[in-house]
Amino acid sequence: DVGGLQVTVHKTAAAPPPVASRHLRLDLTGQDRAGIVRDVSRLLLELGVNIEELESEVTSAPMSGEHMFHAKLDLRVPPSTSVATIRTRLETLASELLVDLAEA
Repeated sequence: DVGGLQVTVHKTAAAPPPVASRHLRLDLTGQDRAGIVRDVSRLLLELGVNIEELESEVTSAPMSGEHMFHAKLDLRVPPSTSVATIRTRLETLASELLVDLAEA
C-alpha cells in the first residue's frame, strides 16, 4: 500500500497463443460524406479486422471541387477473412468508393 494505492498480483493461466493474421495496407478514395470513417471501421470490425493505424484527409477534386475523402489504413486481418470479402464489403458502402488492398 503506497500512498493509498494498493497493488495485488495474482498468477493466472497462460494466455492463449496469438492467432495468426495477415498485415494489409488499405487505401480508400471516394466522395466525402458524414460518417464515412465510422462506417468503414464498423464494417471492418464485423469482419474481425483490426485497424492498427489510420490516416485520413479531405481534399478538393481538381475539376469539380467536390470534397474527396482519402484514407490509408494498416490492418491486421484474421486468416478466415479474405481480401476479396473485404474489398466487396467496402465497395458496398458507396459505389464510387475506390478500394486498394495490398499485402504489407
